[in-house]
Amino acid sequence: MFLYRGRCEVKRFEKFLPLVIMSFMTGVYLCEVLILRVAKFQKTEIVLLLVVNLIIAITLIVRSKAASAKNIDNIRALNELAENSLNATLDTMPLGVLRYSDKDYSPEWFNPYVDIIFANDEEKLSADKIKEIVQDIDDQGMQYLPVDQKKYAVKVDHQKKLLYFIDATSEVVAKTITRESRPVIGIVSVDNYDDATDLISDSSRTLINSFIATKIDAISSKYNVYTSRYNASRYYVYTNYLTLKKIMDDKFEFVTSFREEAMEQKFSLTLSIGMSYGLENFSKIGRTALDNLELALVRGGDQVVIKENINTAKPIYFGGNSASHIQKSRTRARAIATALRTIVRESDNVFVMGHKYPDMDALGAAVVTKIFANMNDKEAFVVYDEKQLLPDVARAINKLNESKDGYAHIIRMDTARELKKANSLLIMVDHSKTSQTMDYEFYKSFAKVVVIDHHRRDDDFPKNALLTYIESGASSASELVTEVLQYQNEQHQKMSKVEASIALAGISVDTKNFSKGTTTRTFEAASFLRSQGADNELIKNLLATEFDKYKKVNEIVLNAEFHDHVAIGIGLYRKMYDNVTTAKAADTLLDMVGVVASFTIVNHENGYVAISARSSGDYNVQRVMEKLGGGGHFNNAAAQVYDKTPAEVKEDLLTIIDK
Repeated sequence: MFLYRGRCEVKRFEKFLPLVIMSFMTGVYLCEVLILRVAKFQKTEIVLLLVVNLIIAITLIVRSKAASAKNIDNIRALNELAENSLNATLDTMPLGVLRYSDKDYSPEWFNPYVDIIFANDEEKLSADKIKEIVQDIDDQGMQYLPVDQKKYAVKVDHQKKLLYFIDATSEVVAKTITRESRPVIGIVSVDNYDDATDLISDSSRTLINSFIATKIDAISSKYNVYTSRYNASRYYVYTNYLTLKKIMDDKFEFVTSFREEAMEQKFSLTLSIGMSYGLENFSKIGRTALDNLELALVRGGDQVVIKENINTAKPIYFGGNSASHIQKSRTRARAIATALRTIVRESDNVFVMGHKYPDMDALGAAVVTKIFANMNDKEAFVVYDEKQLLPDVARAINKLNESKDGYAHIIRMDTARELKKANSLLIMVDHSKTSQTMDYEFYKSFAKVVVIDHHRRDDDFPKNALLTYIESGASSASELVTEVLQYQNEQHQKMSKVEASIALAGISVDTKNFSKGTTTRTFEAASFLRSQGADNELIKNLLATEFDKYKKVNEIVLNAEFHDHVAIGIGLYRKMYDNVTTAKAADTLLDMVGVVASFTIVNHENGYVAISARSSGDYNVQRVMEKLGGGGHFNNAAAQVYDKTPAEVKEDLLTIIDK
């Protein structure tokens, strides 16, 4: 560029040089004539002087032209030298340059280094491959292209249609080493250790401790990780990401083997593990690992949760292939009751809200939670959306509204917005996903939130929760809050017959009349509700099925398909169904001989495709529903799918099941 600019300036000067010389010599001649006249010289001498000046001027012009020509030759020589140097650089420097066609991406020209790069892989110089590279760079900004044993950083100049290939093998290797050497901290918890070692002999306890230590040592030896025993039921693991990747490739098979061998020894023990990794900040890695362990526990235990220690990272789950083995602790229920009491008393008033289209369990849990707040001298409201009422829930709300207290405190969403204060408390029951809450905008308006749920926790969790009580081993949310209510010290207020019946109906619905997912704690909660006046006849009336609903359930059941031990019921074409019908159809299919899991897929009356899933034994329908955007419990889950037909959702479901 600089040589070209100099050449232009020389040409401009060369154009006006003769005129400059002639003007200069003319001025000199006039001065000489003036001097001669003053000195009274003859005309002959003046003419002679003119000739001499002309000779001098011509000589100067000739010499200037020669000098200009020589200067141009020099510039040309420099330009040629620069061009040769540039070509030599492009030919020999470790930088590949390729020009492609703006029409079909075919290569038009490339330097010798590109030829060297792709000497053994010329297929990557095809028009289709170049187009793929350019489009990938558009999406990613830059990409690394593997060729033989090397990695090349590829950049694109869209304006000039050029691709640049830079050898980045060393850079990639360095990044790989850095990534693989990232520190990993893991926390291993032995589930149900306290219950397994309670009220047994010292020799039996020693046998259990020996079993646990032997299994942990075997894991340490197999993967060459460092383990440190914190106490009898908790171990810390330290390793790097390369080793963690190997364990992930093995899908944490030792979690399954631990459970199976423990069962052979008749130990009710499983492993829950939280792990985290990252760069530097070991304290944050440790805290994230602890949070991941808590997540594994509230999801039911017997599983692993891994998450990098950055806010945008998503957790990765392994295990969870068996029903929850975590046994509820009375100590924790008592602690939750104390903590909830404190939060309620520090609030101006309390609002209790279930999930979208709440079932009887959500309503029962909400009613019991409202009573808990009332016992602590706080006004509490159960919130509902009249557009989201199922028939049985609508009957229950109408029954509650027959009393003066129920009419005033079982309120619609619009009324709740008017009564909300700056220091109000929201208690979410029977769900922990913000996307499933009855009204997301109402939820967002609260600075104080408490979550009580019996479903496994998912990623979409409230960030501002002051208290979380999630027990996936519980049969229902109604059971959880009923147990918390029993630890309320000031039980000067007794539940009404309707309130106790609705709570017991909630437990009954989620346990299929106490035939599924029950523990001794379930029957204790039911016994307490009976003592409070729960009436079986009232429960039967609340849960009664309308004849039209019964017909719709049978439509789905009779249109079912069977894939091995899985039943899939499909709603009739262009017919709409509600949640209760879909759920009851899934329950009916699960009762069939040889069926371990059932799914019902229908067009929901609210414009989406609804899926209800049920299972028995160790078939985890929650994980299946999570892959379709839903969630729920191990044996009881659901999902909502938009912009697809039931037939398309069925194909997606079959693909997930096959995997």
